[in-house]
Amino acid sequence: MNLRRLSYGIGVAFALAIGISAGAQYRELQHARAQLKVLQPSEIDIGFSQSMSFHHRQAIAIAQLLLDGRPTGLAPLAQSIASSQILELGEIQGWLRLWNQTLLPPTQEMTWMLLGNEPLDEQLNQYLIACGQSAAGMPGIASSEELMQLRRLDGRARDALFLRLMLNHHQGGIPMAQFAASQAKLAVVRKIAAQMTLDQSQEIHQIQTLLAAISAPAGD
Repeated sequence: MNLRRLSYGIGVAFALAIGISAGAQYRELQHARAQLKVLQPSEIDIGFSQSMSFHHRQAIAIAQLLLDGRPTGLAPLAQSIASSQILELGEIQGWLRLWNQTLLPPTQEMTWMLLGNEPLDEQLNQYLIACGQSAAGMPGIASSEELMQLRRLDGRARDALFLRLMLNHHQGGIPMAQFAASQAKLAVVRKIAAQMTLDQSQEIHQIQTLLAAISAPAGD
């Protein structure tokens, strides 16, 4: 009888342990699923990351064209832009790999910017019109001819062209970043978009100051 009671007790304890373990595993699974759902990107998260990957690639290329060893007083600016955007590019493309998405936009259409929670304002509407009219699908992207010209020029003329190309490039990218900073689903995407907006706005001011100085007649 004692042996039966002992066996019964062991069986109950074993079943209870299995039940507790199964319950814990179920709760962990539910928590993991909830976390995964929270981290699932929206079309805005994906579209912004793909479009900004394309955008950053050219900014890096423009900066690296200036950093070819020839004399320029703009090397610190070009190096700063290249370094910061290489880091950002690595981060956003890491997300795209995690989400099993292509690293670049599958089309030139910026339809993800139509998916916000608020109606299009006039500024955003004009930006999307400019995107549709651009050969690259977004404004501010330098043409192959402009990049070739940057390779060919020297001295002051090359520096001036670099500044104009980078100014146009930044101005064409900020509306994307501003939109994602307010409309992206994931906090990490909103955060990097807001930082891009801040950094590129500051760089625009710096570029405009340098461009005014370099464009001024000698002796002024």
